[in-house]
Parts: sequence; C-alpha cells; structure tokens
Amino acid sequence: MIKDKDYFKEKAKRIITYIYYLSKSLEEEKSEEQHILEGLKDAYKEWRMNEEYFQWVTDPDLVDYAIYELKASKKKYAYFLKKAKEMVNK
Repeated sequence: MIKDKDYFKEKAKRIITYIYYLSKSLEEEKSEEQHILEGLKDAYKEWRMNEEYFQWVTDPDLVDYAIYELKASKKKYAYFLKKAKEMVNK
C-alpha cells in the first residue's frame, strides 16, 4: 500500500493535537507553582521600587503614602515567600 500526501497530513495533525493536549496538561499542573513564583518575583520588584520611592520622596503627605506602600509591599513579598517555602517543602 502506497501512502499518499493526505495520509501524512492526517498523521501530522494527530501528532500536533496530541502535543497540544499534552502541553496543556503540563501547564495546568504547574499553574499554581508558576503563580507563586511569578507573584514572588513581582512582589520583590514592587518592594524594591517602593523602597526606592521612599528614599526620594520629600513631601510629608507623600512620605506617609510611601510608608504605607512600602509596608504593604513587604507584606505581599513575605506572603509569597512563605508560599514558595511551603511549595518546596511539600
């Protein structure tokens, strides 16, 4: 039996579909871990940015705001760091 062009096209479509579903299932398994790690990275950047802002601000009202933002970003970073440690210790 000679296999024609359509046979190979159909075979390629099945392989691509299988790879797509396999990759989706792997993404779903990692989604919580990825969320935690991305959150940790973003929270760290936010904390550092707020720390820098606090160093530059001079207006008393903005100093209060900068302190509030700095404390909030530290809490956020601490939360994601705790979650990341829990994830590693599982």
